[in-house]
Amino acid sequence: MDKKKLILVGSTGVIGSKVKELLSTDYDIIDVNRTSGDYHVDVSDADAVEAMFKTIGHFDALIATSGSGKWGTIDEHSIQDFHDGLNSKLMGQINLVMLGRKYANKGASFVLSSGILAHETIVGGLSFGVINAGIEAFVRGAAHEMKGMTINVVSPSFAKKTMEQMGMDPEEGIPAIEFAELYKLAIEEGDTGLVYHFEED
Repeated sequence: MDKKKLILVGSTGVIGSKVKELLSTDYDIIDVNRTSGDYHVDVSDADAVEAMFKTIGHFDALIATSGSGKWGTIDEHSIQDFHDGLNSKLMGQINLVMLGRKYANKGASFVLSSGILAHETIVGGLSFGVINAGIEAFVRGAAHEMKGMTINVVSPSFAKKTMEQMGMDPEEGIPAIEFAELYKLAIEEGDTGLVYHFEED
């Protein structure tokens, strides 16, 4: 039996690499990143995203763990910083859904990524809070209209490795594999319009 085709955008990131590790046994994974993988794509470029889908053709699932934004206080932000983050993480993921729908097989599953800063505010997280909340609003709205497909979003908190890279104390962080498990649930449970959060025992 052929494996389902899964497009994984951001497969080299802290969480994306764990998603690939977890799902590679059951799915034929196509790696998409800016500078590595099977396809090199800037997801904020709609034309490039469209060209990628035309080349890949039909697929069964898409997971996006990509997108960047500004980390810093409000005084450290410029207007352009907000635009850059919105174009990268918010519009980048919206591009993947809006353009990918016509190539997706019936019953296909889309899973996007937001983050805990959509719901909790901390100094430095303003831009990500705006972006993440926008992604979750898009998913909830799109779920009502994407008939024959599912769309969900995973909202990770801080992974230990991410905290280490940011120079933060990783003690309160979560192992990235725990977030990868949420992506697996989001594409396989059959629900739609949900935000998946990590819940500690």
